Amino acid sequence: MSAKVAFDEYKRNKVITSSGVELIIQLYDEVMNNIRLAKPILTKGDKLSFDEIKTKNKALNKAVNVVTALADSLDMEKGGEISDNLSKLYEFINLRLLNANLNNDPVMLDEATRVLDELREAWIGIVSQADQEKQSEAEQYQKHREAEPGVIPKREERALGGYNRLAIKI
Repeated sequence: MSAKVAFDEYKRNKVITSSGVELIIQLYDEVMNNIRLAKPILTKGDKLSFDEIKTKNKALNKAVNVVTALADSLDMEKGGEISDNLSKLYEFINLRLLNANLNNDPVMLDEATRVLDELREAWIGIVSQADQEKQSEAEQYQKHREAEPGVIPKREERALGGYNRLAIKI
């Protein structure tokens, strides 16, 4: 099996086994990877070879497509203010990416990256909070089992699992 085939298989399995929030983080990573591909080319200015222009366009178009997919996945009816704010941020990011591509302006990429970094960190915080809640539940369950062997405790329902699931269609 070639390295590319193995890597593609790894990526496919990673997507299949990820939660909705983890997929969002992976999509942010994909956008930022494409920005990293395009940025050194943009810093060269206007004297670009055909291959450099092609690489830059491909990377930034892919980044725009991923951000557009993120925006399209928002559930504006159920997500309310969160969906509305995310939609505006995604629009801002896409405008920066498009302007960076048209004007060979790496500063625009920096602005898009700053917003993406903040959003990514927020989603990572959500994953971390959910993991902590799961760990706490497991510890409580174990304590209950030790205190009352053979009795299965009722699981408490959490309102939205620590994040607004209504803001995104999963």
